[in-house]
Amino acid sequence: MSEPAVDPAAAKRAKLILRTKVGGTLAISVAGLLWAASLPAGVTLTLGFAVVLSLWSILEAARMKIFGGAPATVGAVAAVAYGAWEIHSNFIARDVLALPDAEQALAQGLGLALLYSAVVALVVRSAAAVTKGQLLWRLGERPGFGGLVFLVALPLLALVPIRLVGGAGGLAVYLVLAKIGDIAGYYVGSTMGKRHPFPNLSPGKTVAGCVASLLVGIGAGAGFVLFGALEGARFGVLSGVALGLVVNITAQAGDLMESGFKRRAQVKDSGTTFGPSGGMLDLVDSLLLSAPLVAFLWPLLFELPS
Repeated sequence: MSEPAVDPAAAKRAKLILRTKVGGTLAISVAGLLWAASLPAGVTLTLGFAVVLSLWSILEAARMKIFGGAPATVGAVAAVAYGAWEIHSNFIARDVLALPDAEQALAQGLGLALLYSAVVALVVRSAAAVTKGQLLWRLGERPGFGGLVFLVALPLLALVPIRLVGGAGGLAVYLVLAKIGDIAGYYVGSTMGKRHPFPNLSPGKTVAGCVASLLVGIGAGAGFVLFGALEGARFGVLSGVALGLVVNITAQAGDLMESGFKRRAQVKDSGTTFGPSGGMLDLVDSLLLSAPLVAFLWPLLFELPS
């Protein structure tokens, strides 16, 4: 007896409904984390969340086996540990916003944290490679290690300076901007998209979805300024437009980058933890390129808290 034919339209609707349910649950979880970030110890808690997300992402990347073996993973974990310590020392312990040159201290502190963390990661990876009988010169044959450190391990630590300069509200706005375009692009692309600009990299992406994502991101950024969710805009509504534009473009680029990782690993999703939404890397891909850039640009677009 043959099985009944599957209705493609019904299957598509079922997938949209399931993904919406999972997305709603995740949104509630993120709301809880943002509430915790608004507490007096919110900056420290944000650092803790960022470390957990970074380590989770590293483990998923390790399972995909595209950035090297165990030595690379050990080095990336060391980068997160040292980077967290540097960020705590430079931003939290120093009360960086109280410094007279707070904007310069923020930029320098984040830059040094990333640089020193990369050096520590290389040293630890070298030591781990030697213990596995590898020669030091073979490190140069693993260019993916740099990608693991700078594109997966360290970017999420930039959530801490965003929380510092924007407060819990600013962090919430950034996360909304990073994901709202993705949501708009998914639904518009699923219902109206025809042309696929990246068929070999991300077959599901459509031109309509990408354009909708950009327009919604820019509109949301402007709206946050107009309705008072983003205070201290140096250039009025243009600050919101610029923030929405930068976040959306880098978020879409991060999504494509992670699609490239999965294509290289020949997997559909980075994990199965979140059902149709995939793994942790699938959820944070829009933050990987945008968070460090926003951390640097925020003081240029918005006044720091007094």
